[in-house]
Amino acid sequence: METSIKSKPNDIFQFGKSIVTKLPSKAFPFTITPEKEIDVLQWAEKYKDQLNNILLEHGAILLRGFKIEGPQKFNELFSVISGEAIEYSNRTSPREQVYNNVYTSTSHPSDQTIYMHTENSYSNVFNRVIAFYCLVPPLEGGETPIADERRLLASLTEETVAKFKEKGIQYVRNTIPGIGLDWRTIYQTNDRSKVNEILDANGHDYTWIDEDHLRIKWSLPAFQTHPVTGEKVWFNHMYFGHKSLYNPSILEYFEEEDLPFVTYYGDGQEIEQNVIDEFKTFYDKNSIVFKWEKDDFLLLDNMFFSHGRRPFEGDRTILTTMSQPYQMKV
Repeated sequence: METSIKSKPNDIFQFGKSIVTKLPSKAFPFTITPEKEIDVLQWAEKYKDQLNNILLEHGAILLRGFKIEGPQKFNELFSVISGEAIEYSNRTSPREQVYNNVYTSTSHPSDQTIYMHTENSYSNVFNRVIAFYCLVPPLEGGETPIADERRLLASLTEETVAKFKEKGIQYVRNTIPGIGLDWRTIYQTNDRSKVNEILDANGHDYTWIDEDHLRIKWSLPAFQTHPVTGEKVWFNHMYFGHKSLYNPSILEYFEEEDLPFVTYYGDGQEIEQNVIDEFKTFYDKNSIVFKWEKDDFLLLDNMFFSHGRRPFEGDRTILTTMSQPYQMKV
């Protein structure tokens, strides 16, 4: 892959005739739109190197107005640009597979917010690239806000950065029937011994409370090195898993040690509310939020950009797929 290009605000990106590009704003990521119908697969094959260079610089690209028409072509387009899609394993959210490693986006109830996170950043193996495709736009709401984690890191106080560099992040996870995902879904097996092998290989502490309830604890660095650019990036699931984001009724019902997924400093100490407020303030002020349109294709560098989901009304079908797996550096 080529190194990142450095654009100026007035740069015009050449993607062939009848293609319009817009630089990022509060309302949209870097956006590419055709003025007339073209073969998107042929177009992507021709310009994939430039698309990947722009992704390295801007971190997010929205293809809008291209004729994609479903999960198969979404998968093919993604594979042309970003390589073969990978299986979604070590799961944290309910999804349905609809085509060759193409999945529905998280199937949380429509009235709930999914907080900002980078995909699989709690896992020993993560994907560098993720894409979303709008098959059925929501009637109301349902946006997928995105945010530049490089800008987030620059906004944090020196004290916060230093503390996370020193301590890292600890994750605690419980599989309790009826609450979140069961261990069979998470690890895609019915064999407890295989689960033990996976956890042992990853160096995770775990306890089988009973046949269905598995408690897992592990720690990872808060920062990783981007495998292409070499940048040190903020890459973890800390904010998503902090207990202050849980519905208060859940905190009243569960003992803290039994919460489905919760995060701490790497030494097990509580992460202070004022630290969480730094993240909340940044996301409130700096998230890019746009309305989904049918056939929208959103491509993210998963190490540069976080994403979430707002509540919605009506039907909503957003598909997702991932590629370029890497081993987390511990």
